[in-house]
Amino acid sequence: MKAIIRGDGVNSSVEFSVEEVIARHHGKPWRELDEADRETEFKEYARGLFSRQTGLNADVDITLEPGTSSKTSI
Repeated sequence: MKAIIRGDGVNSSVEFSVEEVIARHHGKPWRELDEADRETEFKEYARGLFSRQTGLNADVDITLEPGTSSKTSI
């Protein structure tokens, strides 16, 4: 998956696998999440990954690249 990250002087992206997000997910079982909840999980994972990679904790907007599907049924 690829997430585009923009805002607060930032124009970047991060890439990660669905499996990474699922492996780090806590709470309600993944298969019980609806599409909106999964998209939120992907975006929050992308935000954390960006922060770890850059050391920045900027106020950014995250967009999942078109073609990235949150309909994974694992």
